[in-house]
Parts: sequence; C-alpha cells; structure tokens
Amino acid sequence: MAFDEIGEWCRANGFEVINVLKSSDSLGLELLISLGGDGTMLRAIDLSLAYQVPVLGVNFGHLGYLTEIEPAELSSSLERFFEGNYRLEERMTLNIEVYPMTVADRGRASREHLHFVALNELVVEKSFSGNVVKLSVGISGKHFLDYEADGLIVATPTGSTAYSFSARGPIVSPSLSALVMTPISPHMLFDRALVLAPTERVEITVMDGQDATLMVDGINRHSLSMGEMVSVGASPLSANIVKFAERDFREILKSKFGLGEKKMYR
Repeated sequence: MAFDEIGEWCRANGFEVINVLKSSDSLGLELLISLGGDGTMLRAIDLSLAYQVPVLGVNFGHLGYLTEIEPAELSSSLERFFEGNYRLEERMTLNIEVYPMTVADRGRASREHLHFVALNELVVEKSFSGNVVKLSVGISGKHFLDYEADGLIVATPTGSTAYSFSARGPIVSPSLSALVMTPISPHMLFDRALVLAPTERVEITVMDGQDATLMVDGINRHSLSMGEMVSVGASPLSANIVKFAERDFREILKSKFGLGEKKMYR
C-alpha cells in the first residue's frame, strides 16, 4: 500500500495524515508509519524519538529485521492499532556527544558540542582506504586501550545484528540494555568485542595520524580530526516499536538469517 492509499484509509476513518520530514513534525502524532526497509525504520525512529511517538515498520525492503509487518497486512494492522490491540516494545538507544577541540588564546581549549541519538550503532572509522585510525578509548573516565584498526563500533543490543555482527561481535537480545564495543579489523592482538553495562560511557579520542569519520546508524555525521572526542552511552529515551504478536527473538533471528534452512555443520 503506497502513501496515497494509506492517506485514503486514514481519512476514511477520521485520521489526519502528514508526511514527517523533521523531528518537530512528529509532535502530537499518534503513530508514525515507516514504509521501507531497516534503513527507513532507523530514520523514522530518529524522527519520532524526541516525542516518543510509536513507530510501525512496514517492510518494503529485503531483510526487514526491524520492521513488523508486510505491505499486505497494513490495513488490518492499522485497524488493530487504533483499536488498541497492540503492544509497544521499548528498545535502548545511544546518546552520542562529540567534542571538537579548538585551540584558543594562550593554548586554552574550548569545546563545541554536537549531539546525536542512535538505535543501532555509532561507528568511528577510517576516512580513506589503505589506512588505519588510531583511537584512544576510555570507559567511564578511565583509559582502557589504544586501538589501531579500520574503526570501532559501539552498538546497542538492537544494533548487535547489524554492522557489529559483520565485524564478529556477539548477538545480544534486544530486550537487554548494554553497550557492545567491537573493533573493525584491528591491527593488534586484542580483537575481541566487549559487552558493557548501560551505566558506562565509552570515550573515543582520535590520536595522531589519519582523520576519522563518525557514522551514526549508517549516516555520515561528522569528520573527526586529531584530538576530537566522541562520548557514547545509553540514552534516557527508548524507541517505541509497535508489535502485534509475541515473536521470539531467536525465531526472528533464524528466519531473517535463514538459519533453519542451512546445515550449520559439515
């Protein structure tokens, strides 16, 4: 069902429809409908998060890991939602703060503050192929380790099945709250992911060498230079995803990755 058809259904049932283009557009909405794949769902959640609007994902993409229904189910699902026959699944999000360092008079450092929120992950990665980035990583104010790698991912449990999974990170149930820190192709002996408490913060500072790129849920948000720091932890805001049935996380995982169709042994 296309956007125009959704509009016809809603108007016939006494509901107003708007096209949400910025976060402030979601103020006062009862429901935000995402038409697309997982990337569209991430964008919809970003637009709805500040006002805690529920998001219903309709899968027009390929994988559709975050979406709830298929296009043919939309009319009946809208009826169920406005009848109150649904539940909201809360998903942890990340609060990301970026502190670009600038040198002021007499060597004093001043900071300009940038802020982002992510459902899946934050990625600090190399800007150019053939190079690595050097990153100093602290956890809750204490230095942990210096990484030389293609990049570093800090993911939510929801994001643990996205880029972090491709970088050999663990799969974490989305019902949990945790930070998953996974290096990307590290040039060092320690190449394991860490699962941290949601009360902890990860501080990533770009060291000397190549600049880095800050990606938030797959979108290039900022170019990081030497001395700039990214601080990431759990956000107080949860994404509210509309669900109609109790679906086991492990069954969704098996279905989306085709695990039941393949032999997992030789």
